[in-house]
Amino acid sequence: MKLSFENIHIFAQLERETDLYKHYQLDEVKDRYDSNFIEFNSVPNLSELQAALAYLRQMHRKGGRQFLKVVFPQDQEIPYELRQFLLDHNYGIGILEMYAIKPNVFSRAPLRPEVLISFVTDETLEGYLKIHYEDALEWGESYARANREMLINDYHLQRKKQIVAVLHGEVIGAVDVIASQELVEIDNLYVLPAHQKRGVGTKLQQFVMKHFAEKTIILVADGEDTPREMYTKQGYSYIGKQYSALKTSLD
Repeated sequence: MKLSFENIHIFAQLERETDLYKHYQLDEVKDRYDSNFIEFNSVPNLSELQAALAYLRQMHRKGGRQFLKVVFPQDQEIPYELRQFLLDHNYGIGILEMYAIKPNVFSRAPLRPEVLISFVTDETLEGYLKIHYEDALEWGESYARANREMLINDYHLQRKKQIVAVLHGEVIGAVDVIASQELVEIDNLYVLPAHQKRGVGTKLQQFVMKHFAEKTIILVADGEDTPREMYTKQGYSYIGKQYSALKTSLD
């Protein structure tokens, strides 16, 4: 099976599709960058990019969203002319990298027996929601509240498998998994800052590997952040990269 970013789940509705791009939108969390954007099927020229941004600006203004995001095709560099246009208009350029692993490759070494890993239950749901709320506050209180409601819906509608790490009765880390017939996508992996770099994230992943041992595990990581180094050390294989551009205003 040839893996690509097309295997990464997009939690949004497809609002519009043209030969050039797909427009995704999520009314459930309007401020969620990863659910409200345009994804290009091929690299646009400058006039096509400008037209797509004008359309997205109109739609986001109408829907009460205060940002613009576009995503470029996998493994395609942003041409110099487009990059300069984006930078000149206050867009930040980001890059995601996709990785995959077979569970039998991942480390099975025992880690921190005092940290207990389990699927979220009614008893641990509030702790799970609390740590994600605190993490989401970086993007504003409105987003954090909407994200909390989305996670509650995920739990009750069983849209994802939600997993927690518990230490002495306190939830200190969590991860979500999205399972399909052959793949499991790791998403939303988070450990409280006071407990990072102590094996909690690795133990959460071990739980995923154990419970989905027959599937291929995939994830995306910030190409400019340190977690990507952790994934390569853990045995994940690099699949590809994808550039995006984000502007946190409509001006």
